[in-house]
Amino acid sequence: MTGWSAAAGQGHDPPPPSSGSHPLYVHHERVRFRDLDGLGHVNNAVFLTYIEQARAAFFLERGAIRSLDELQMIIARVEIDFRSPVGYGETVGVELRPGRLGAKSFDLEYVLRVGVRLVAEARSVQVGFDYESGETIPIPEPWRKLLAP
Repeated sequence: MTGWSAAAGQGHDPPPPSSGSHPLYVHHERVRFRDLDGLGHVNNAVFLTYIEQARAAFFLERGAIRSLDELQMIIARVEIDFRSPVGYGETVGVELRPGRLGAKSFDLEYVLRVGVRLVAEARSVQVGFDYESGETIPIPEPWRKLLAP
């Protein structure tokens, strides 16, 4: 399968990101018809939406924010390694765990699975940001507690 990792075709999953063996949070996304590309599997850009949904739900459900208006961050970087195609009607579990935690930025690591099948691994870098001033800000203390190892 061109474009997929060699590990995906060998019947085993590569190890998850190194910051921990268990996810801190799991969010589920059911694959919609609109998520598919012309080949009938989830378009690679849609994986960004899946991890974005998991990130927002994580902060809301863990009480770090009460509404999306309080999500004072910008995304500086996202990287995704695709491992296996995903089809219509499947449910993708997005496992999220914190990675690096700096003064004004932090990493989140994601493992995406359909059942036990690894479909993608991702990492994002978020930067604290004040939208009114247009300036970066330190990571808020409630977030630091949530993201600390």
